[in-house]
Amino acid sequence: MSETNVQTLLTDLKRAASHFRLYGATHHMTEVAISDLAAAADRLAGTAPRAVLSLIGDTIYLDGRPLAATSLSFNEMISDLKDHGVESVAFEAPVAARDCAELAALICDQGDGPSHGSTVILNDDDRSHEDVPVSESEDVRSAYTGSIEVLRSIGSSMRQGTGIDLAQSTSAVQGLLDQLVSQPGAAFLLTTMKTHHEYTFYHSVNTAIHSLALGRLAGLDEDDQLMLGMGALLHDIGKIGIGAEILGKPGGLNPSDWVEIKRHPQLGGEAILAAAKQGQEAAAIVAFEHHLRFDGLGYPATARRHLSRPLHFFSRLVAVTDTYDAITTRRSYRRAETPIRALSVLLNGAGTTYDPDFVHAFTRMLGIYPPGTLLRLKTGSIAMVTHPSDNADTPPFGVLVADADGSPLPHPEPVTLEKTDIVDQVSPMHTSVDPSLLLDQLSERQLLAS
Repeated sequence: MSETNVQTLLTDLKRAASHFRLYGATHHMTEVAISDLAAAADRLAGTAPRAVLSLIGDTIYLDGRPLAATSLSFNEMISDLKDHGVESVAFEAPVAARDCAELAALICDQGDGPSHGSTVILNDDDRSHEDVPVSESEDVRSAYTGSIEVLRSIGSSMRQGTGIDLAQSTSAVQGLLDQLVSQPGAAFLLTTMKTHHEYTFYHSVNTAIHSLALGRLAGLDEDDQLMLGMGALLHDIGKIGIGAEILGKPGGLNPSDWVEIKRHPQLGGEAILAAAKQGQEAAAIVAFEHHLRFDGLGYPATARRHLSRPLHFFSRLVAVTDTYDAITTRRSYRRAETPIRALSVLLNGAGTTYDPDFVHAFTRMLGIYPPGTLLRLKTGSIAMVTHPSDNADTPPFGVLVADADGSPLPHPEPVTLEKTDIVDQVSPMHTSVDPSLLLDQLSERQLLAS
């Protein structure tokens, strides 16, 4: 039973509940979605009598084993299940489609859930935090998912036209900052979370983590770090006001689409400013300025300025970290690029598009091979960088994660990545290795050194 099977099941459950809500129980599309869900549940159970998914805190467990990547990628689905009183779900093979339909009906508020004697059993697992292994990454993942929840809450408030609560974002940034100090390796590895669903929220949290790290490197005090982090976390919040059909549009955007996209800095800045207390205005400035270039170009066009009026310090910093995460994330209209490609774009734009001081500081911070980078070695095996080297002459630390055939290793093996052993970078899209899956397999010591 693999984590991939759990992710497939949760995806199918979400789709089945959506179809149930939109079309009703007897519609052909709903029936197909329910059938797919039942098949996914059978695959999850495999040859075992049953498979049990437990929801404890922010983590989902499969038969008592924590699933780090799934807990992050499917945080919204986990919250939705818990909101409906679901603490565990057991699937007994062969799983009946009618029982899956009852589960989907519960999730979309059109039923009470599977009945007694069902092959889908709710809340039949009495495990608690004391009964399951505690992940070393639990605190840092909790800070990450907590930030996602804050962005969802703020997004919901914006859609409803009500004022946003910046106190939530301050608390979220403090949580990220605390974990960045205590578990820097795990925090950096979390920025490799590249979920296509809810791109804006995950991208914003990744940008906040890198911005906080760069702000610490620049010597900012804690108050300034918190304000920088708030601006980074909320820099794209204006996209809530842009239609999903544009944000998720496959292929290139047409001119009218771009006109709409370019509204988001102003929308975000205005929303934050309306909610800001004295001293919080810098967060609104970051949202407003993060697409303005170092040389005075960029957008919004109304905010283009003469070089005698420089961008805010925070805006120049966030422009660098925002670009890096955007380039290394797959979008509906383009593939994800490697970290080296992203750093190359930043270096090529240093002095024109980006503040050169921040570009060079960010490059030094991440190293030649940033955490999460996948490298093919002379042996054909694949290694993942877990911590960059301190200087150009020292090799980075990493772990072997896949063999020469590309098959993931059951247990990552620490390795020092000598330059002479590295053949090429590997795009995540060309391998089944997910860096975030390693969070529960590596200790913080291994994330910092091999």
